[in-house]
Amino acid sequence: MDIRGLRYFIVTAQERNISRAAERLHMTQPPLTRHIQSLEEELGVQLFTRTSAGVELTQAGEALLGHAHNICSHVELATEQIRRVASGQEGRIDIGIFGSPMLNAVPRILGAFSRARPKVNVVLHNAPKMRQMEALRQGRIMVAFDRHFPEAPELQSELVGEEPLWLAINQRNPLALKTSITLADLELEPLIGEQDQSIFFASQALSKLQKVNPNIVHKAADMVSAVVMVSGGFGSALVPESVLNLKLPDVVFRPLAGEIVSMIGLHCIYRKDESSPLLAGLLACVQDYRDQSRAANTPLASPQ
Repeated sequence: MDIRGLRYFIVTAQERNISRAAERLHMTQPPLTRHIQSLEEELGVQLFTRTSAGVELTQAGEALLGHAHNICSHVELATEQIRRVASGQEGRIDIGIFGSPMLNAVPRILGAFSRARPKVNVVLHNAPKMRQMEALRQGRIMVAFDRHFPEAPELQSELVGEEPLWLAINQRNPLALKTSITLADLELEPLIGEQDQSIFFASQALSKLQKVNPNIVHKAADMVSAVVMVSGGFGSALVPESVLNLKLPDVVFRPLAGEIVSMIGLHCIYRKDESSPLLAGLLACVQDYRDQSRAANTPLASPQ
């Protein structure tokens, strides 16, 4: 029993006439008759009885008609859904996120993606960088957003955008009185860094600061946690501009000046062999965000 045979049966049942059904199906009467006979032989029942006006359904035919409608409807729905999945309009995309990218770029990109593909299930996984890279390699997530990641032959990245670094300072710190921060200001300043130091590695312009052996007194899991520590008075922290969206007590932000003025990039990382149309759709949103940010050329946030 195939779908085409069921559709021929449905049209014949609706028309109650082989000739009219054949005309509606754009075929001649003999092949339609053979399809009906073949279906009857396969089921081992008679589906129609002949009358002077055409044909009438038997009880077995009436029983089949309801099932035939349901089967054809399910096949049409399944076909349409499969086409939407293949085009990236349905499905599920797993995304790794962590730290400061969640404060600006990532929500905007995901918002644009969801508006373009409302039936796609977006699942976020909050995990540190190394766990994200492992999940990427194992296929448990499709993409990850991060500022710095170890080079790997199986991974590829797309630049989301760049933003300047600022210094997060406790407002009781004398540096809070300055309008900008220089290298001399940071030489002895107690700093809070990330555990993997990605802020330093991801920004080559900070090599000047690295040469003076920055005074890192604490390490935080991410830049959001670092700013929480700044709020508690544990030190200052170099942070991407998007972190300025955080509103924490006793924290102010100051731009860097002179030779330590630095930009830091955010990347969307994925497997080179990933061919999902969902990835293509997300990368299109990443490119749109990057282009709009460059065109606007405006800060991501305003300092306190």
